[in-house]
This record gives sequence, C-alpha cells and structure tokens, in this order.
Amino acid sequence: MHTKKIDVRESDGSLEDYQEITFLFDSNVKGFDDKVNQSDFLYRIATMEDFYSILQNDKKVLEHGGNYVFQVNMDEDLEVMLQSYQLFSFMIFFKNSRERLYRKMQNFNREICDQTEKHISENISEFTRMNCHGKFIRGALVNLGYSILRSDIEYSDELALAFEIYQTAILINDDIIDHASLRRNQPTIPVHYMNDWEAKGIEIKGDAYDVANSMAICAGGLGMCYANQKVAEAYNRSDNLGTLLRYFNQVIINTIQGEIIDVILPFEEQNFCSNEDDLVDSITEIYRLKTAWYTVIGPLCLGMILAGGENENIKKMECFAESLGIAFQIKDDILGIYADEDNIGKNVGSDITEFKQTLLYAYIRNQKEYFSDLLRYYGKENLTYEDVKAIRDLFSKSGALAYAEHEMNRYFELAIKGLKSIKFIPEEKETILFGLIWYLKLRKF
Repeated sequence: MHTKKIDVRESDGSLEDYQEITFLFDSNVKGFDDKVNQSDFLYRIATMEDFYSILQNDKKVLEHGGNYVFQVNMDEDLEVMLQSYQLFSFMIFFKNSRERLYRKMQNFNREICDQTEKHISENISEFTRMNCHGKFIRGALVNLGYSILRSDIEYSDELALAFEIYQTAILINDDIIDHASLRRNQPTIPVHYMNDWEAKGIEIKGDAYDVANSMAICAGGLGMCYANQKVAEAYNRSDNLGTLLRYFNQVIINTIQGEIIDVILPFEEQNFCSNEDDLVDSITEIYRLKTAWYTVIGPLCLGMILAGGENENIKKMECFAESLGIAFQIKDDILGIYADEDNIGKNVGSDITEFKQTLLYAYIRNQKEYFSDLLRYYGKENLTYEDVKAIRDLFSKSGALAYAEHEMNRYFELAIKGLKSIKFIPEEKETILFGLIWYLKLRKF
C-alpha cells in the first residue's frame, strides 16, 4: 500500500498541511479496509484522465473538503499515482493564485473605471468587462516562475496582474482581426457596442462597424498601457525593472510578430497555395511566437527575472517552455474544432471561418480525396452544427486529427525531457511544473 499525504502552504502555494490524499494499490495488504473506512471519499482510478475528471467534477477535492482515498489498480500503476500527485500539486497552486489574483483584479478594474467623461468611462468599462472573466493561467505561471527562486509569492502578484491585463488587451485586438463575436463567453467589444446602439434605435451600417472596431482598438491600446504602467509603478525600486520591462515588451513583440504570420497566411493560402514545407514551418513559427512566448515562456521567465534569476537559467526555462507552448497550441487547435462551445468560451468552428492555418489543415491539404470537401466549408461564415460535424469527420477520416495529436504528444514529450534536464528547480516546484504539463495535456477547454 502506497500512501501520500498532500498539503498546502498558503504563503507560496506549495503542498503542506493539507487534507490527506491516499493512493492505494493492493487491497490485500494490512490496513487497506481501515484506510477506506476512515476516508470521507473513495475513488478508483486507472488513468490520469480518471483523476483529472474527478478534479473537474468534484470541486471539494480542491476546496479542503475532507480526506480522500484514490485506489489505483496495481503496483505497476505507480506512474499514475505520481502524475496524479503532480497534477494535484499544480491544481492547488493554480487555485490559490487564481483566487488571490481575481480579488486584486477586481480592485484594479474598479480603480480604472473612476472617470468623469462618459465616453471614456464607457470604453474603460468595456475593457474591464472583458478583463473580468479570464482563467488567470498566465498570471499563475508568473507566480510559479517567481516561486521557483523566492518564497514571498505575493510580491509577484502585480506582475501577474500586468500580464493578465496585457492578455485581455491582445485578445481584444485579436477579436477585431478575426471578426469574432464571442470571447470568454461574453460578446466581444465591437459586438457589445453595436448591440447597445441597436437597442437605442441606431441603424447598424458600415460606419457603425468602423466606429465599434475603433472603440475596441482604443480599449486594447489602453490595456497595453495599463499593463506596462502597472509593472513600472509596482517595481520602480527593483534593480530588475529595466530587464523586466525589456523582456515584457519582447514578449509583446514576439506575440505581434506571430500574429502577423497568422493574419497573412490564410490570405496567401486562399489566393496562391504556398509550398507544403513552407506552410508547416510558418504554422510552427506562429505556434512558437504567438502562443509559446505569450502563454508559457513569457509568464514563467518574467517571474524568474523578477526574482533575480540568472540569464543561463532563464534560457533553460525558455527551451522547456517553448516545447510546452507549441504543444498547448496544437491542443488548442484540436479543441477549436472538437470541443464544446460552452467550455472553450468562443465560437467552435471560428478557425474554419477565419481560414486559419493549422497542422490539421496542413495535413489534409495534401489529401486530395478530402481536401476538396474541406474547401466547401473552410472560410464559410455562419457554420451550422452539421457543417462542424462534417468538418470533424473529414479531419478524423483523413488522418489529420491523428497527425496533429502525434505532433502534440511529441512536443509534450520534448517538454518533459526539457524539464527533467533542468537542475536548478527545487523538487516541490518541479512537481508543480510537471503538473502543469499534465494539466495542459488533459484540458478540455
């Protein structure tokens, strides 16, 4: 029988003094029945997917809700126990960071809404409306990067908030580019402006679309400035401020460079097909610049920089985080087609409408039997449920889904190997980072 007690230390989110979590392997060993009888909850798990599902469906596990026993089938499943412990470690860290950051973000939103001129106030209110509903995963990763080297985790909260504010700003701009109607289960800013005008009896014509987009651009620009201002004000006495701001802005530059490729590639593909190898290379560069840097590399490394991390160690973290970020984006592309719309918080099939270039598309592009059918839907607006179902079938039957999943898993394996090669990370933080890998790999949204 293997027993593991899992705890949480509130000061930095590490696991210490928490409720008891026990993993049992052999029901024949002495004490098995006693352990089960003493538990508040008993679950049987065979895979990591089982454990992830429990964490998603039984919120008490993460809410100090009693003593839990997880029975694993046999001793050979020791890896399931270890990975479940790692995932649980990350989920607890993430939960603590998210709750703390959410409270502070609410305060920030209230502070910036203190404007007297009604048009400015309305525009800032639109920004804060979009800024209220983030998942805070990137902010939590700023906290995690900082906590690798320092224990006073709340010192990194302002940086974490700045990154979340930046994320909201970049998503506002992204929604304008993509003509998106839904973000974070909310109407996007242009849509919200037009809905409001329509309710007031204003006819929605060409100039209304232009003004609504312009107002969203203003809101996004304000968000970018708020993010930089927060870093500058919070850490004006830090010796690392210059390095911090340079790196932060490099993350923004890389993200925008990735967006440039993401915008132009569909246009080129629709008007003159690009070379197959060039297409895959360009798609991978989007994943690296637009996603890896802004989702994983930037948050983790900014936290480490704030903590005084050495440049050599920052570079090692970048290598690990790049592989993880690329895997994250491939997963995101798959979810963008196959996930439930209520879970992902944006329109399922929006990638199709935008003629988005993904590994799924790149693979099926060379399957003539399926590609001509795909082009009946790719770029089509107002996709129906039957359209989305047909697209899913095409990606599955052509082998595109299997190819994308293979590449995703390959990058996840590179991330695992990269993390194992880093020697400066304390064991408890390494555990949380491994949990991050499993979380991103198993996520459904």
